[in-house]
Amino acid sequence: MNAIIEEIVCFKKELLSENPDTQAIFYDEKLWGRILNNIQAVPRPDAEKDYSFKQLVVYAVIKSGGMFLTYRRTPKTGEERLRSKYSIGIGGHVNIGDTSQLTLFNSALGKGFLLQALWREIREEINIESGISEEPKLVCFINDNSNEVGKVHFGTVWTIEIEKPEVLLRKERGIGKLQFLNIQDLENRKQEFENWSRLLIDYFSSHTI
Repeated sequence: MNAIIEEIVCFKKELLSENPDTQAIFYDEKLWGRILNNIQAVPRPDAEKDYSFKQLVVYAVIKSGGMFLTYRRTPKTGEERLRSKYSIGIGGHVNIGDTSQLTLFNSALGKGFLLQALWREIREEINIESGISEEPKLVCFINDNSNEVGKVHFGTVWTIEIEKPEVLLRKERGIGKLQFLNIQDLENRKQEFENWSRLLIDYFSSHTI
């Protein structure tokens, strides 16, 4: 019996060359519109080896009263290149199945299928025990080509504000102990975090989110 191959949402990396001044963290609505008009499904094993594609990733930063949810990736994490590193983002690939859910959510600027992917990834990993005071908000993108992981991924970064710092692991998979830290603690421990999280720690230190 043949195994089912996961198909993920990607776009051609050449689209980013239209904005040569794009930094590792940025927000460009026009570029984002072009990306959404040119997404395609690619088998995940192919996308991981093909540097002409960028894989679309949702990355949720969960906050509560100035504190950020953090965790350490365990040896069970699906991305072996990130194992044992700390993170402030929960998320993963956007699967082609997520795009069939457009009618369930606000689809402005593609938020429909991205919200589907975002909540799917969150619910696979954690239970939010507190009420949500601010629904997911798209705040920026990450395009970091400084390492092998970043070269094939494009992050859509979302913040979710919850009323109290009350979050539980669903089961021990790729995520270890959960902890809420303030921005000063994150800055002090920044070198322990994966590269995307380090970039966001700098970003959140200088931006009001």
